[in-house]
Amino acid sequence: MRIFDIRLSFILLFIWLGVGSTLVMKAQTDAEKHFIDSTYVRYFIRSFDSLYLVPERFIDTSLVDLGSLDLLRQNGSLLQSLSNTSTAHQSLIWQPFFRNGFDVYQPAYRNFLRNSNNIHYLMPLQPFTELNYMMGSKKEQHLKARFAREIRPRLFIGMHYSLVNSPGIYKNTKINNNHVYFTGRYSTNNQRYRLLAHYFYNKMEMGENGGIQDDADFEENRETDRRLLPVHLIDAENMIKQSGFGLEQEYVVAFPRKVWINDSVEEVRAVGLGRISHQLEYQRNQFIYTERSPLEPFYAPYDQVLDSTQTFDSLYVSVLRNRLQWNNLGVEPATQQPPFYLYAGIESVNSQAPDSLGGRSDWQLNPYGGIQISLFRSFFIDGTVKLITGSVATGDLQLKGGVRQYLGTESRNLGDLFFRVSLINQSASWFFRYFDSNHFRWENDFLSERILSAHGGYHFKGFTVGGHWHLLDKYLYIDKFAWPAQTSGTFSLFNLYSNLQLKLGKFDMTGSVHLQKTDNDTLLHIPDITAHLKITYTSDIFGKAATIQPGMELKWFSSYLADAWMPATRSFYLQFEKEIGDFPYLDVHLALKVKRARLYIQLVNLLGFMESHTYYTTPHHPMPDPKFYFGVSWRFYK
Repeated sequence: MRIFDIRLSFILLFIWLGVGSTLVMKAQTDAEKHFIDSTYVRYFIRSFDSLYLVPERFIDTSLVDLGSLDLLRQNGSLLQSLSNTSTAHQSLIWQPFFRNGFDVYQPAYRNFLRNSNNIHYLMPLQPFTELNYMMGSKKEQHLKARFAREIRPRLFIGMHYSLVNSPGIYKNTKINNNHVYFTGRYSTNNQRYRLLAHYFYNKMEMGENGGIQDDADFEENRETDRRLLPVHLIDAENMIKQSGFGLEQEYVVAFPRKVWINDSVEEVRAVGLGRISHQLEYQRNQFIYTERSPLEPFYAPYDQVLDSTQTFDSLYVSVLRNRLQWNNLGVEPATQQPPFYLYAGIESVNSQAPDSLGGRSDWQLNPYGGIQISLFRSFFIDGTVKLITGSVATGDLQLKGGVRQYLGTESRNLGDLFFRVSLINQSASWFFRYFDSNHFRWENDFLSERILSAHGGYHFKGFTVGGHWHLLDKYLYIDKFAWPAQTSGTFSLFNLYSNLQLKLGKFDMTGSVHLQKTDNDTLLHIPDITAHLKITYTSDIFGKAATIQPGMELKWFSSYLADAWMPATRSFYLQFEKEIGDFPYLDVHLALKVKRARLYIQLVNLLGFMESHTYYTTPHHPMPDPKFYFGVSWRFYK
């Protein structure tokens, strides 16, 4: 029996927790609601519309996720990554993705890049500042700062800055990532006109060592000083720069109408005809791969090197988007989901691609729309559609819809049943079709891929069971030669899962189990089983003057042929030589909250102290050895 063979016991533990939660939570009320006071800070994402579509979002003030400044460890994420923090990554749970026409999306860095899609607009009731600092071994540092305040009536400004700097414990794995964005918003006194604006900037510098040369050096622990282990590349580096801005204006269309209050008193009220909004977004992208030793054996299996003295592969891509949209929402934010929500719009896209991606300018005109309907506060239905037209990706389509039925009403029920379906038809991205660099060159004429997905399940309080089914036709992937490729037929993928979010007195538990299976495991490599469990215990001490919280978090996935990493193309690709997995990653922490200050210490990869050195998530890129973190978070209010 392997020392870390915990599959069966882990799954049985999770099932026991899930069944127990359904019994205990019958006596509990719905999820606890925040008591709103001046220290709570609400926020919304991307557009004013998200303000009107519940649930409300609040900045977390608890200790549960305090140690998650590292974005790859947040929310129980199960990710494949490299040998340092804040590196390239991809999810161990396969999910479809719609590229939305012209594609500047960087899937290997999705959790780090801040842009118009994920900027937070803070809504503080008083000036708000928060500082977070985390320090790890080997001079690793994480810093996050955010600020928001109302500088004049109804005029708000905000800022968010984050820095990750980590030299790494292996050669040429240094990380230096910086992200910042600024926000502003304004509304008139009657709330009929509103304005949003933002600017963002991302810069990521990542050393690329191509992995260690001999895995046995690590697995047999031949050298405890990881800096001495030979690696494939010592001069390679990836750099990503993204910058841009966005602007949204919206106007509530209304006309006056006289309304009789009683027989002798009348009042003039505004009758709304919905809202018209305009969004403008500009994004400039720069991707640079440098290598001072282009003739390293690491590159030998690939295309002939064009410049043997140095590699400087640079891509510049810019995209300008305009959207004009109407919806039927009114002026005042909803306290619950609107019974009827309808929106429709059209998006224009102008893009400029460099010579290395075909060297052309393109345009698109993309209609889209959606609807949400609530019946009797127990049955909900929604649907969205988007069609791509223009000089590139014409005919690409995304169609989504779903239903939710409560077994009772939304406020009093025995859970709810849900079902969703989506259809994606999309052309190959620029990267798949045309690429020209010092180490890789291709020009492809791929067919459009189609992905049909269905998702259903049952949710009660904090316990969810469900399943995903995906049918993939003409699937696009990166083959074992690190080149783009496409299947000639169709295959499917199943994912059965269970999620747990439970509070029992002073204990908080969150977890998940996923069972995945595909009928074409030569083209799509995923672990059959993934599991995550986090348990914390929170208690007041010193006469409620402080709060203390010990906790542990365990992640595990079964052995499989994980994708390899190609730094020269910034992509994961198939490999058939090495299986990794079947190693539990255990983190423990102790957090303390005193008034507005929160402090914690954390030990990650605790089981790395054992004799088994098999903790990879990507072949030839060992995860970091056990290490300590210390962090502090402090909030300031006026």
